[in-house]
Amino acid sequence: MWSLKRKTMIIAKPDVNPEGFYNLSQTARALHVDRHTVARYAAQGYIHFKRRKLGRVRVTTGAEIIKCWKMIYHQ
Repeated sequence: MWSLKRKTMIIAKPDVNPEGFYNLSQTARALHVDRHTVARYAAQGYIHFKRRKLGRVRVTTGAEIIKCWKMIYHQ
């Protein structure tokens, strides 16, 4: 039988540079959630990503990560 390990967002404020750029996986690690959860947060408007021209990677800022954490955790 498979057991799913559920990750939940941590209580502590994410340790990110507000002016730094983070891809989807780095954002997920900062929030202590799965990258699919971060994609869902983006679809729901909790966090905004932009596509970089070089490599077309989706990135967000540390400030957006902190804003998302506050919106999700401090409801």
